[in-house]
Amino acid sequence: MNRPNWQIYLGKIPYTKDSSFWVSFESDPKLKKTKSNIYDRCLPCIQNLYQQLKDGRTLITLGTAYNCWKITAILKGIEECQSILHEFEKRFPGRHVWGKFGSGRSNAKTRVVVFHAENIEDRDWLHAALKECLPYVEKKAELQISRACAVLYEDLLGDWRQWGPITPIKHPEVAGELLARIKKILYQSAM
Repeated sequence: MNRPNWQIYLGKIPYTKDSSFWVSFESDPKLKKTKSNIYDRCLPCIQNLYQQLKDGRTLITLGTAYNCWKITAILKGIEECQSILHEFEKRFPGRHVWGKFGSGRSNAKTRVVVFHAENIEDRDWLHAALKECLPYVEKKAELQISRACAVLYEDLLGDWRQWGPITPIKHPEVAGELLARIKKILYQSAM
């Protein structure tokens, strides 16, 4: 079978008994954007939130988190995740894309494909493209848009649709628990 000139490349697929893992993907065979974002965008963003919480701020300056978008397809399993990437590859070649698929929770009944975007135009284009691909893989699959790392920001700030570049903390009662979670993430990233 001939491979197209443009394709989506996968990172290493780990083996775990409980199927809780993430696999990166990108239209660059070396996954350059994915790798650079980890240390140039994601880690500084998490450190920024950590420092603001540690300082006791009541207003959070989002920085890069404000222009960080995730377009997520919620699917039945890993096979469907790979199928949606294959469908996307056939229908929308040429544009640079990156993201991840899988799940970080072993007890999750679904798996997800997350495409990343750094502006509204790319977010909307990816959403429309995935909406077109989904019926060929799983007709009842759900598609969601979120801003930043919802797992870190949403419990603290509420619905992302209400955020501005500087956003007041809506739920200060979760700040302590979030600080501990971020500290653990930062510690693991240093290993």
